[in-house]
Amino acid sequence: MAHIATGTADIQYDSLALIPLGGQNELGQLLWILTFGGEMLLIDAGAAYPAEDLPGVDLLFPNTNFLEANQERILALLLTNGHEEHCGAVNYLLRHLSIPKIMAPRFVSQLLSQSNLSSPTETAEVTQLSKVLDTIKVRESYQIGPFQVEWMNVNNAIADACALRVSTPEGAVVYTSSFKLDQTPVDKRFLDINGLAGSGDKGVLVLISDSAGVENKGYTPSEISVKSELIKHVENAIGRVIVVFPGTNTHRLQILFDVAQSTGRKIILSGESLVATALSAVVTGNLVYDRQIETTVEDLGKLSDQNVLILASGIEVEPLNVLHELAHGKNDDFKLKEGDTVIYSANIVPGKLRYWAKVLDQLLSLGVKTIHGGSNIHVSKHASREELKLMLSMTRPRYFVPAIGEGRHVMHHAQLAIDWGLDPDNVFPINNGDILEVKNGVASIIGTIESQAVLYNREQGERVTTFSVQERRALSMEGVVTVSLAVNQNGDIVSGPSISAGASGFIKSREWFETCDDVIQLIRDTVAKFAERPKGKALEIGALRTSLRELVMKTLRSKIQAKPTVQVVVHDLDKLC
Repeated sequence: MAHIATGTADIQYDSLALIPLGGQNELGQLLWILTFGGEMLLIDAGAAYPAEDLPGVDLLFPNTNFLEANQERILALLLTNGHEEHCGAVNYLLRHLSIPKIMAPRFVSQLLSQSNLSSPTETAEVTQLSKVLDTIKVRESYQIGPFQVEWMNVNNAIADACALRVSTPEGAVVYTSSFKLDQTPVDKRFLDINGLAGSGDKGVLVLISDSAGVENKGYTPSEISVKSELIKHVENAIGRVIVVFPGTNTHRLQILFDVAQSTGRKIILSGESLVATALSAVVTGNLVYDRQIETTVEDLGKLSDQNVLILASGIEVEPLNVLHELAHGKNDDFKLKEGDTVIYSANIVPGKLRYWAKVLDQLLSLGVKTIHGGSNIHVSKHASREELKLMLSMTRPRYFVPAIGEGRHVMHHAQLAIDWGLDPDNVFPINNGDILEVKNGVASIIGTIESQAVLYNREQGERVTTFSVQERRALSMEGVVTVSLAVNQNGDIVSGPSISAGASGFIKSREWFETCDDVIQLIRDTVAKFAERPKGKALEIGALRTSLRELVMKTLRSKIQAKPTVQVVVHDLDKLC
């Protein structure tokens, strides 16, 4: 019996379906849908940060069209950790969906509440979140419709990170979320090997596992391994020390507070996300320190440089942007000066290496010592190859879905699972929107749902369209040319035509001035042709404007190989009068 229509396929009432709305072939924006018996569970609700080819876009959110069409079937949203890529879209979902229950570990619950309190413009979401947010207990079983859910501890860079076991009438699904195996965890919470291996003993139908670290051999180093190196750099610094790192890394935060304590420096926090993380960590017992070592930006001038340790942060992939702001004096809290030491305790994404080099050059020109790179001062939150094999060995799934990673990560993880011993037919490196159905123990992809990300701008909200992005991209690369003229109903040019150009490299070239003369003559010829019309027929201003725009575009392309955005303004003097 068909129960949930998707447009391309029917999800059967008595089958299990798994659908990613984000996180496949990309980092961030995680959201999974599990359906059975016509009811849905949502797992994670993450945001992503756009690449440089999306000008004017601040955030990417999962597409909710399918969920809005079926929102009466949603039972709950389950969250696994507090990173933006896992819970950064919660408020966005609440604006569009009626979610009866949001369930999360204690730190995640506190972080969501704390972040909302610091965002007074979203009062409706704050009220709604407080009504539906429940804090779960790890390893306690929760019955939610046809699903039985259990959270299990995993290691990560953030407090209270968990994996999920979701039992369904068709079989059990294990969702690892982002994880690694840390044998000396900062918070003394170990990866729940008993729970994961116990799931394998009971039988795991589908394993959905983190892929982001698959290109790294061996094991991911422990978070605690950076502590000794950070202490050394802080002790050797002659002036202020500024550490830039991911804003939701609670374990790094604890280590840095310990470093401040052991080196006799005062801690100053810079960045809203970092303050929210720190407050949430203190409330939940995940940040423990002597209150005497903390101070504020306002007291910065009262302290000697040798007694200052500033922690500056951005969310997830933003630390490099924070560093850029510091390098160019755009941080509102403080300015860098000669003698400062900046420690960049975060990843440098390969695609950002040129950007990083420019930031580094600027820092060096300020006389700022910069320390970066290597596992000595930063470690990943994602499992490496041997840990990924361990997860497969513990859970022993029938079907495997590599998740949480860019395209190469997903495909490499799929191959790793095959090399480990899984049948290639049982490995599904699916894309966002693909519907993986399991019916009577047999898995197959049966169709797709709409999954194109929502483009969000903090000023415009969700009104950013693909067209507007393309237009911004064209403007940034080719500039804009504006043609203006005034005509009367006889078709006579009363004023103009005038041509102006901006933001383009061709403006001052000799070819540009010669082309302008040609374009002006072509415009006059075109207007004259439009004036030749049957007696009594009005001059079609709209058609004239379109024709002139196409004419100017073609001429610029053929004569100076330029493709600027072309605007044509035609004033009808008779209508103006």
